[in-house]
Amino acid sequence: MSTLPTPPHKDSYKIKNWKEYNRSLCRRGRITLWLHDSVLDEWEQAAQKGKRVGEQTYCDSIIQCCLLLKINYGLKLRQSTGFVESLFMLMGKSHLPVPDYTTLCRRQKSLPVDIGDRLAGGENLSVGIDSTGLKVYGEGEWKVRKHGYSKRRTWQKLHLCVDLDTQEILRAELTGNDEDDASVGTKMLKGKTSHIKRFIADGAYDKFGFREILGSDVLQIIPPLKNAVIQKGSKKKLLPDYLIQRNGTVEAINKHGSKRWKKENGYHRRSLNEVAMFRYKTIFGGELDARAFENQRTEVKLKCWVLNRFIGIGMPEAYKVS
Repeated sequence: MSTLPTPPHKDSYKIKNWKEYNRSLCRRGRITLWLHDSVLDEWEQAAQKGKRVGEQTYCDSIIQCCLLLKINYGLKLRQSTGFVESLFMLMGKSHLPVPDYTTLCRRQKSLPVDIGDRLAGGENLSVGIDSTGLKVYGEGEWKVRKHGYSKRRTWQKLHLCVDLDTQEILRAELTGNDEDDASVGTKMLKGKTSHIKRFIADGAYDKFGFREILGSDVLQIIPPLKNAVIQKGSKKKLLPDYLIQRNGTVEAINKHGSKRWKKENGYHRRSLNEVAMFRYKTIFGGELDARAFENQRTEVKLKCWVLNRFIGIGMPEAYKVS
């Protein structure tokens, strides 16, 4: 009789700032996180200005506020309109105009979202990139598992660049599910590596073009492919520094094994990339609400902006239990 293998032992952790963390979790539900005085002032200006031909009635901050309320409370576009209207009624501000769902949908397509790009101004950043799938169309996982799929299932690919020290999302890109991870990573980091001291990612990013973008000043903790060989230069063409660094990784793995190399270089911190994906899907789910691709891009960036806001409010501080 065959027996299942014994799962490896996992370390146990406890939260040492539970009281503060619990309070921060409660604060995440506050409406004032998104609907604050500065936005209300702009709403008052929109009410006074009224509708003019050729001009937008609502500024970007009003549209963003409505979409953030929609995302944070899990509403649809029409529900978010009614939600904001009811808030204004309770506040005694029923005279303020509220954008309808068609306006929100149309403006979401081109809404600029700044999630706080610290790649341009941070110092000595430890950065990681990873990707995950988000479902657009298709049946639920339970139905597919029990009976198989009978309809087309469509996915998009979310790429997140994460600060491994603070767990803040630095960049977010949405692509089709056939996009190569390293190619997207190249676009995300091109010209933005001057403040990165360490980069950690899986073997999907072991591409010469991507390593060249990172440059020799960045410690590249990327496991080479299993069939990787030592690269050699010539008298006419010297070997670039980033390939010299990769050669050192290949030699270390061939000599001591990948397990030792990962432990010595802190490769385990790559799991923080997956933690960011897990946090995203736990809070917002693994599906996209928008149908147009431009709207989907805005949607994921707004959700990443919300996650960064939650991190700023408070995060758990854990310690290992012996």
